[in-house]
Amino acid sequence: MKNLIIAKKYAKALFNLALGEEQVEQYGQELDALVNLMREIPDLADAIRNPLYPEAVRKSLFCRVAENAGMTPILKSFVNLLIEKGRVQHVGEIAEYYHRLIDEHANIARAQVKAAVGLDEPVLDEIGKTLEKMTGKRVVVEFHQDPELIGGVVARIGDLVLDGSVRRQLLNFKETMKKGGLG
Repeated sequence: MKNLIIAKKYAKALFNLALGEEQVEQYGQELDALVNLMREIPDLADAIRNPLYPEAVRKSLFCRVAENAGMTPILKSFVNLLIEKGRVQHVGEIAEYYHRLIDEHANIARAQVKAAVGLDEPVLDEIGKTLEKMTGKRVVVEFHQDPELIGGVVARIGDLVLDGSVRRQLLNFKETMKKGGLG
């Protein structure tokens, strides 16, 4: 919970700066690049995060990485602040929440759609249009195949879950049978 509070605080601060600078997408891309780099090179992540190394060494290392990556001055300052405050280990959560703020600002909802079999683009587009009508937002559909569903579709947007799977229908039927004294 504390990590989420920290991530929200820093993500909101960066997002507000980005809005003022009209660099919302740029800062998001740079955050993602840093998160990916730290994931790909664990030794680099450890060197930047580890408080056993002096702060000046961690900042110096990060500055070299930032220069090679062509990072904007604001994002360099932001990450240096994270290093100073001992919060750089939260950069992944900060990036994640930052992207939520981008979506919220653009009135976009992300839907995770699962089905037992692959769905083609026209079907996914139709699901997206239906979800857009329900939410009043532009919906971006992220599809995942899940053979455990047996059949049907499950869609999740935030806390809203629409479960039209065969498995759910069978469970509902079983519960109905139990209540009716047939189970």
